[in-house]
Amino acid sequence: MTDEPSAEPATVEGAVVDKTQTASLVVRPSAVVLRADQTEFDARQIGALAMISPGLAQAPRAQLAIFFHYCVRTGLDPFARQIYMIGRNNWKAADDPDEPEKIWTIQTGIDGFRTVAHRAAAKAGEPVSYEDTVYYDFEGNAHDVWLAKAYPAAVKVAVLRGNSRFPFIARWDEFAPTYYDRKEGGYVVAKMWRQMPAHMVRKCAEAGSLRMAAPQDLSGLFVDEEMMRADAEAVVREAEDVTRRLRAAAGLEASDSSGDGGKNERADTPGAENQDAAKPAKPKRKRPAKKVDPAEEQDGSAVDSGEAPAPAPAKRKPRKAAASRTAS
Repeated sequence: MTDEPSAEPATVEGAVVDKTQTASLVVRPSAVVLRADQTEFDARQIGALAMISPGLAQAPRAQLAIFFHYCVRTGLDPFARQIYMIGRNNWKAADDPDEPEKIWTIQTGIDGFRTVAHRAAAKAGEPVSYEDTVYYDFEGNAHDVWLAKAYPAAVKVAVLRGNSRFPFIARWDEFAPTYYDRKEGGYVVAKMWRQMPAHMVRKCAEAGSLRMAAPQDLSGLFVDEEMMRADAEAVVREAEDVTRRLRAAAGLEASDSSGDGGKNERADTPGAENQDAAKPAKPKRKRPAKKVDPAEEQDGSAVDSGEAPAPAPAKRKPRKAAASRTAS
């Protein structure tokens, strides 16, 4: 027997591996991975990104170039959903032709923010740490842990990088998204923010603090929780726009803008003319004619009021009166 390795392939946990070629195994890049020689996304990569973020295929080439720059600068993988670009309707474009139809925002999760900030600090040889999170109620009292069922008024997070301290306070009124609920008959807080209010506000505070600690790497980036308020406002604006177009199609917008307080709204409603035609027209009330003194009428001193004088009452004929008495 010899101690030479067998040429037969060895089976390891159901996989066949050739020991003589193990050292030469190389992980091949995928078809959509960003290459070092690239300066922008290719067609295949844009198609893959459009599957992750619908509407991205319609983004301008210049905006896609900016997104590519952020992917390279941050080192985050857009195909692993670590970073993505979202387009939102720009409501100013309806009144200003110079405004773009969409506003594109580059977003990432809080884990992406942490990764970029820690990587930048490690490159500079500086440690990163956190102070204890502080929660505030609406009376201004500070809490180490938020246990109340009510929403926190604000949350403070302070990131320490090297010898510098970067505190950031996120207020509930500034970040909590609300939308109109027809069942409730008013605006309500979004579901995730109702279920985890302290956690959601803390993410916004941490993102702001990390952005201050690593401005060169995180400037222009936003976490999802920071943009949820903008998404809620976009939903409200889209609903209002749809309602306005439906009212315009029904002919109700013109009546609302006529200044009559909606009195003529029914007249502009389809089918209202047929309904009005089916009902008999109400007789107009006649104004009584002005009586004129016969003396003034003879001497011409009567004032012309623009109305015809009332006719003199007809005298009853004796014949009719006699006939009525005979009948009775």
